[in-house]
Amino acid sequence: KGSVCTSFRHTLWHKMQPAASAMDRKLSYMPLLGAEEERTNPFVNLTAGKKPTLCSKVSCVVVGVTLLPLRILLTAISLPVCLGLAKLATLGLKDEDCDPLNGIPIPAWRRAIFAPAMLLFRCYPLLLGFWRIKVKGRCASREEAPVIVANHVSGIIEGIFLLKYAKVAEKEYGANPVIGPVMKMTSAILVDRSDPQSREKTKQAIARRCADSRFPQTMIFPEGSCTNGTAVVQFKIGAFAPGVPVQPVAFRYPKQANDPSFTYPLNSGTYLLNMFWSFANYLEVEYLPVYKPSDEEKRNPKLFAAGVQRVIATALGVPMTKHAAEDVALSIAAKKLGMPMESGVVQWQLLSESLTGVTVRDAKQVLEQFRSIDKEGKGKIDFETFAAALRRKARTGSFMRRPEESSPLDRDQSVFTDEELRGVFDLLDTSGNGYVDFQEYLCGVAVLNGHGKQEQTASLKWVFDSLAGDKMHFTQEQLDDLLCRAVPHLEREQLDELFREADRNGDGQVSREEFIAFAQDHYEDLGLKATRLLRGLPISMGPSDSV
Repeated sequence: KGSVCTSFRHTLWHKMQPAASAMDRKLSYMPLLGAEEERTNPFVNLTAGKKPTLCSKVSCVVVGVTLLPLRILLTAISLPVCLGLAKLATLGLKDEDCDPLNGIPIPAWRRAIFAPAMLLFRCYPLLLGFWRIKVKGRCASREEAPVIVANHVSGIIEGIFLLKYAKVAEKEYGANPVIGPVMKMTSAILVDRSDPQSREKTKQAIARRCADSRFPQTMIFPEGSCTNGTAVVQFKIGAFAPGVPVQPVAFRYPKQANDPSFTYPLNSGTYLLNMFWSFANYLEVEYLPVYKPSDEEKRNPKLFAAGVQRVIATALGVPMTKHAAEDVALSIAAKKLGMPMESGVVQWQLLSESLTGVTVRDAKQVLEQFRSIDKEGKGKIDFETFAAALRRKARTGSFMRRPEESSPLDRDQSVFTDEELRGVFDLLDTSGNGYVDFQEYLCGVAVLNGHGKQEQTASLKWVFDSLAGDKMHFTQEQLDDLLCRAVPHLEREQLDELFREADRNGDGQVSREEFIAFAQDHYEDLGLKATRLLRGLPISMGPSDSV
């Protein structure tokens, strides 16, 4: 007896109605994505690469023959002096002396040697075009606020302005022959990110500094990456874990011809040259009132971090978003794949709150799958593009077929009709605008691979809702078709037996709840996971079986 896993689709699948689509977009197992205006890219320089205006061309010529040579000359003279003093001050200082958990405060005599360098460093903003920095408010004492937190735009300017405070930085900076001595002299907390325990060690080090008055105040940029200042992105919680009062500081760069943010596509060299070549840059620094956490915020650092993030965002008059440093890696990966950088910006923290176990490596894999569908590299796909991509794949492997092509003799199970694909596409299109962008695609693939909050249950709900259309049940033919896709070569008797098992109330059809319970019962023996039930779609993430 041969296999009877033939196609039953030509009359069985129904295109999802608009009302059903609207309902599906509110399903609890799908991550809630940010508003469209919140899904812009705060990690790209706003003026780099733009066509210069006549005024900017004239300014470049004037600065190029006057200020630029002078600025470079003064930097070339003063920088070796600063670094030499820092090197002298750290002479004989061992690595264990600078250990974030067991190190000792910098002795007064070493600080005295480094003091002239501190004064010279304070002049560098002037060389970079900041003729005057407007300061509002006052810096709190160590007793009032052991920790200072600020938004991160320039990196260099903010670091120089707050140079006297101990910063949290990567361990590589400590080993750098240029920056290392300066980091050591400011009692920086150097973090080894290759150490799996680095996050916990950093929290312990910050807590230790807060409790030991011999150390200077700890300065932290909790965004973890420079932005262009159009938003205050997600704060990491390290600065807030000790539960001590913090002073928020807002760095505001008024709108100007040159964007001073140290963001893509600028590197250290092009960034410094860009700043040297600017006639004038503008900066306002506002020391905000000390933020004292409530008892609930002391118990919940995430809540504490969100509160301080909101205070800084309000002071700057910009939105607070769920973007994170991981968005930078994805936006650069999107650029390398020939898509707009914005397509890789997914508000990583927002997704992390709704998905579990998704890594940047997983997201990059899904991004490559998305690019294989998005042939034009627009960063979004409509239904025709989605279906056309699978038709191209069908030339070498069957992924779909039209209803009129169905045949009782067809033995291929990994095929999809246009109507089936429409159901899948509509559920991916959470915004309901007729397009699926990478953020929506990543969420759908993650849920299907068991990374939703409801994990396996969520993925099976996704399968049912995308393929059942506007119906509330599967017929026996529909269930047979799903089973044949997941488990090829089942016999007719086996299919009948499995349907009777799935139809628990004996009404001749399989409801959503019955389907989920049935699939979970056979998760191990038949492998009824979502990625197998939708075998043939490009929905893999991480190690998986062939789907």
